[in-house]
Amino acid sequence: MLTKNEQIKNTLKDTKERRKHMKCRVYTVKLDHSHLNKDSLIRLKRLFLEAKWRYNYCVSHPNVFSIDDKITAVSVKVKDQFEMRQLGQLSSHMRQSIITRTQQNIHSLARAKAKGRKVGRLKFKSYVNSIPLKQYGNTYKLINRKYLHIQRIPQKLRVNGLEQLPSNCECANATLLHQHGDYYVSITTYTPREHRPAMVMPTQSIGIDFGVKHQLSLSNGVRIRYKVPVTRRIKQLCKQLSRKQYRSKNWWKTLYKLLKAYAKTTNIKRDIRNKLVHFLAINFQMVCYQTENLRAWQRLWGNRMLSTSLGGIIRMLETKVHTPVEIDRFFPSTKTCSRCGHQRPMSLAERTYACHHCGLVIDRDYNSSCVLEHEGRRLLGRGPTEVTPVETNTSTLMLEYLNQIAYVEASMVAETGSLTALA
Repeated sequence: MLTKNEQIKNTLKDTKERRKHMKCRVYTVKLDHSHLNKDSLIRLKRLFLEAKWRYNYCVSHPNVFSIDDKITAVSVKVKDQFEMRQLGQLSSHMRQSIITRTQQNIHSLARAKAKGRKVGRLKFKSYVNSIPLKQYGNTYKLINRKYLHIQRIPQKLRVNGLEQLPSNCECANATLLHQHGDYYVSITTYTPREHRPAMVMPTQSIGIDFGVKHQLSLSNGVRIRYKVPVTRRIKQLCKQLSRKQYRSKNWWKTLYKLLKAYAKTTNIKRDIRNKLVHFLAINFQMVCYQTENLRAWQRLWGNRMLSTSLGGIIRMLETKVHTPVEIDRFFPSTKTCSRCGHQRPMSLAERTYACHHCGLVIDRDYNSSCVLEHEGRRLLGRGPTEVTPVETNTSTLMLEYLNQIAYVEASMVAETGSLTALA
């Protein structure tokens, strides 16, 4: 006869094994601020205040891995003295989750230090914007696809956006967020995995050249360009904020409006980044790219780099692609001919690469992406690919998909006439 703890462990183990074969997706819903009563608003604010106290207590503890999760009172520094504060709004599961999060942060710093990176120690926070809700049905629960119940908040919270959750989804952990004055809940769900064929036939490899004029240039001849500039509303709100009295009521209202405007442009760039990386991951097995010095690009081109998210694309390629191949940033991909391998100096003003050794005339970025693909295949011990004209059918399918993404313009290098020498 199994004990209760053994039965719980077996159930959790079976759940983890089942979810390995399911599709994980995170949905973010918003609490309807107009339906929150005064008591619920006070409790929500108290939740994040106590979460800050709990996290700072964990950081100040000499041994984070031996903290008692049953402690309901922590010491808080007020000016030059310490006072004891009660954690009456945080539930036991929330307190445990904050301790676990702190321990995970320490493990992440240790892994980064083991890789040779320069790391420091955890710092105290002046505010906490997220609280883990790790157990569905106890810490939080959905009610009738319209309301949400959070532990130790009596009111049923009206939520906007629950209709986007699939009917056959299985809810797991969630996170309560406080962003620019509003409250959100990020829910992790699991659904049965569906097999979806790739939009084009998966090829063995592809090279990507990152740039400022054309953000992505692929070795199959496709160029991707997108730009999400700073909106006029953001500029107006920045001017209004500068005229308000610091930390006044109107100053906070304007600040929240400004944060919402910035969040909108950030979400657009995140959506573009996710769709581009997803497209590359499902259609290409091996992706070869060069690690660029984006900080230097930021100093040179400023706002032109701010309107893109190249750094996020590079980070996602490291984890989402089946076989990512990173090539050193000092590799001369721009100076090398993709046909014969001869090198010659190139200035930034030259947009067409003309090889004096074999006579190849080709677009500068397209040539660089082909060279990166050759180098990536060489690093993995595979044979080089030949520079050939782009396949019309494959390129048409890619352009149809990419041009459907908002703010994205995809075109072929052949449209500029730079591939005429390859015909």
